[in-house]
Amino acid sequence: MINSYDLMVAHPETFRSLSVKDMLFVHYTCPQVEKQINAWSEYNIIGFTLNGKKIYHQGGKTWILSEDNTLFSKKGAFTQEKYKYGGWEVMAFYIPDEYLKKVFNEYRRFLPLKDLPENTIDPMIELAIDDRIRSYFFSILTYFNHNGTSPEDLIELKFRELLFNIYSNPINRMLLAYVSGLVDQYKTPLWQIMESNFMFNLSISEYSRLSQRSVSTFKRDFNSVYKTTPGKWLINKRLGYAKDLLESSMKSINEIAYESGFENSSHFSRVFKERFMMTPVQYRQHSNNSIRVNG
Repeated sequence: MINSYDLMVAHPETFRSLSVKDMLFVHYTCPQVEKQINAWSEYNIIGFTLNGKKIYHQGGKTWILSEDNTLFSKKGAFTQEKYKYGGWEVMAFYIPDEYLKKVFNEYRRFLPLKDLPENTIDPMIELAIDDRIRSYFFSILTYFNHNGTSPEDLIELKFRELLFNIYSNPINRMLLAYVSGLVDQYKTPLWQIMESNFMFNLSISEYSRLSQRSVSTFKRDFNSVYKTTPGKWLINKRLGYAKDLLESSMKSINEIAYESGFENSSHFSRVFKERFMMTPVQYRQHSNNSIRVNG
């Protein structure tokens, strides 16, 4: 699967960027050709649209990123869909958990932290952007047009300013709840990573990177939580997810295979038949017949 952070670092001719430490400001017009692509990042992303639209899917939900809104995307995987009318120009900000927590702790006394809501499990949080923050985003564009190299401490200051302005807006309490939860964690719980991203065809090394663990530590922690191997758990979880889609949706077998994290429809059909003794098509027909009889 595409790691969006790695892709942008590897292609500066397409993705103009400013970086400091692991953080990245990127300005680009999206080169996506396919209708849909799956991508992931171990960094949180703030996306500010300058022009056009982009559609995101994750966990059965959909978000549209446009000039009218700004999204905070938690680290993880997502499906990115090309909008049918026009392109998409965006500024994206890649920020690790540790920096989110650092700025939160440094400015805690200035933030509206009283009576925060329950932390949402949604992978994306819509942000309230006022005129001050909107002006800030446009001010960043001048740095991309600057021919020289900007000092790292200045770029880091811009990251800090961005986060403080977003944190201090009382409407962005859902983001504050999320970051407050991160502050209380040494590492993101493994179950949280896996339950949110099992439906994407990530490799074990990619899941370990997403969970901020080495491969050996990831496998050890995984066995401690789930009492089985990652491979076996993923097959079971994806089959259960696909089974639900077969029962409840009119999506094609190819779409269900793709949305459940299988390599392709052939792999999906083979594994499904091994488990349930019938093909996905046969299972759907059997399920529909049962509904008609019982209904």
